[in-house]
Amino acid sequence: MAAFTTTRMREENFLKIIMVIVISTILIFYTDIITPLGFAVWILYFIPLVLTLYLQWKFAPIVAAGFFLILLAISYFLSPRDILEIFALINRLFFSAMLIVTAILITRYKQSIEDLHKSERKYRHLTDWSPDAIMVQQEGKIVYTNPAGQRLFWASTNEELLGKNIINLISPDERKNINQKLDQALLGAKMQIPQTNLVRLDGRRVSVEGWLGEIIWDGKNAVQIILREISDAKAGPSSSP
Repeated sequence: MAAFTTTRMREENFLKIIMVIVISTILIFYTDIITPLGFAVWILYFIPLVLTLYLQWKFAPIVAAGFFLILLAISYFLSPRDILEIFALINRLFFSAMLIVTAILITRYKQSIEDLHKSERKYRHLTDWSPDAIMVQQEGKIVYTNPAGQRLFWASTNEELLGKNIINLISPDERKNINQKLDQALLGAKMQIPQTNLVRLDGRRVSVEGWLGEIIWDGKNAVQIILREISDAKAGPSSSP
């Protein structure tokens, strides 16, 4: 049901953006053909061109720029003359070059975003199969955990961990040290977590070791947390009676 709602919202947003692009293009073209050549009304084509950034089709900026160039050529012959045609032609040719360059830059940006999303999907797929607990904390909240992370904290669902601060799941006497390491990791440092006690959701403690590193998550900086439970043999003899 949630997936259907998300798909429906994307389709509605897509139609809204298309309508804005079409309506703005028509208005710009009409204004251009009734305005003398000396007025650079056509520079407004940058507005619908930038809006193609929000369309999922990668080549939307290139197609839109080509269509704008056709309209630009048509309006050149229909607009009232108030300056020499050669000057008007030079202005429009210069703008056309800028329009093409902008369309290419937008297309490349869209491609980089698409590649980033693909990498993120691959990352999530790989971490789902990892035996180590892998979590992502962003702006003081856990935004992702793999199944091993759920098992480590004895969480039955993701929702029991998402939104929590990992610091609150650390033994109180070790929170300051881990918090400092998180801050350093967010600045780009690769940090190792020595033997540390976690507090599971059922209140019991478990010894772990781990690693921290900066990653990009949903376009923002975040910290990747990798935790591995330490067995009793590795942890050494217990000091409790």
